[in-house]
Amino acid sequence: MNSEARRYVGDADQMRPDDGLMCWVDGTIESPIAEPETPEEFGDRHLWVVTTENVHYAPEACDFGKCRGAGATKHSNLTGGGRAFVGGELVFLEADTIAITGCSGRYRLRSGKEMAAIERAFVESGYNVWSMGYNEDTNRPHQFGLSDPKWISL
Repeated sequence: MNSEARRYVGDADQMRPDDGLMCWVDGTIESPIAEPETPEEFGDRHLWVVTTENVHYAPEACDFGKCRGAGATKHSNLTGGGRAFVGGELVFLEADTIAITGCSGRYRLRSGKEMAAIERAFVESGYNVWSMGYNEDTNRPHQFGLSDPKWISL
């Protein structure tokens, strides 16, 4: 976990399934569709993290997060403050189409190559994927709403 990330009371409390924590389930898409129209809005955000065993995800805005110091779920709540390789945000645009970022203060991406690997992994898990991408100039992933997403196809 990034030791420079801002800390909040309760940010290492372990979220549980009855709080909204879920394990990623492969989708049904075998081959990405042709690029559709670029989404204009991104709805309810979820946080995701990749651990050694699973990809966990959960709503960012939920009752569990509201009663923590930050007022929202943090990536570290998905791991109980434990280890994860990387984290980010995702939005379900349709049942089989998602938009993702690599934005996590606690489990940061370290390069555009890591972002590309995450994009590919989500596509290979059976989803159509829009990605906000990675800004090589700032060495940080793009956030939702600050740039246009790119369509990921293999």
